[in-house]
Amino acid sequence: MSRGGLTGRTLAAVVATAAVCGLSGCTSSHPSAQVSSSDLGTTVNTPFPTDPATPSSTGPSTSGSTSTSTSSAPSVKPTPSAAQDDCTMAQLTVRVLRGSAAQQQEFALITFTNKGTKACSLFGFPGVSLRRANALLGQPADRSPKTPPHTVKLAPGEQAETTITDFSSCQAPLSDTVRVYPPNLREFVDKPLELRGCQIVVDPVTHS
Repeated sequence: MSRGGLTGRTLAAVVATAAVCGLSGCTSSHPSAQVSSSDLGTTVNTPFPTDPATPSSTGPSTSGSTSTSTSSAPSVKPTPSAAQDDCTMAQLTVRVLRGSAAQQQEFALITFTNKGTKACSLFGFPGVSLRRANALLGQPADRSPKTPPHTVKLAPGEQAETTITDFSSCQAPLSDTVRVYPPNLREFVDKPLELRGCQIVVDPVTHS
């Protein structure tokens, strides 16, 4: 058999194969572009890029576990009473009483009495700071996370209260005064009180 005849039949077979692929559509079963690497003798699969407009965290993963979106709905905060119902300083009598003590803790009670002739409301946390010789001692009180605030409606003569907790393990000097801002007011009253000038925490107002 001649070399020319073998070449002719081989060429004919290649042409026939190309014709069959042209009719049947010979394609890869994977949606990827194949890049030949003749030097390494391997084929590198390059996946098509993911649509950048589609976040990958919104659907289930291929392993069967469900991914969690990082976005979340805004938290709902308690709604205070209407401004016209808020207690004013003129309506309130503020008292501070030193309470009992526990291991490395000291307590004081603040009461707010509605001395007016109309009902009013308090909501949230008072501003509280310890003072000595008319100067700030330590830092103003932190707000306690243990109890969520709610609106306290006070009829004439009724009381609301809150507790100050002093974590008194430090060696700070004692206060001689506590400054109290009723909730949502910019006016304050100073009352005599001795507490260690350490970290203090205040609770939201509640009914007495």
